[in-house]
Amino acid sequence: MFRKVVETCIYSSDLEKMKNFYINNIGLQLVSEEAGRHVFLRAGKSMLLIFNPDSTSNKAQTTFPPHGALTPPASVHFALEIEKEDYEDAKNILIRNKIDIEKEVSWGNAETNSIYFRDPALNLVEFITRGNWPVED
Repeated sequence: MFRKVVETCIYSSDLEKMKNFYINNIGLQLVSEEAGRHVFLRAGKSMLLIFNPDSTSNKAQTTFPPHGALTPPASVHFALEIEKEDYEDAKNILIRNKIDIEKEVSWGNAETNSIYFRDPALNLVEFITRGNWPVED
């Protein structure tokens, strides 16, 4: 019935800093933005939505269900899948942009690798090589 997670939402009150980080450092593509409210980014076949909880957590301020961390500051974890042959390039993106790598993991049972790092809002972001999860296209 379900095919995949199509969007992941994270939260930050500094949307400009987050937008610059994910576009200029990580390489995601801007789809749309509303100043002070949200930034929508394309990550391959998925979307990363960044909402400002100050603007989206109050039901009176939005026509959609409220979006926002209920107990700020809150951080989330999400993973961006990469091809195995792109692992070193992904790692070099982090190094080149002086983004601290918290941990690298080799998942022996799946023969995949992960690199963990934090974004400006302290979300734990992971680059994981294809094949770790049974969610192929």
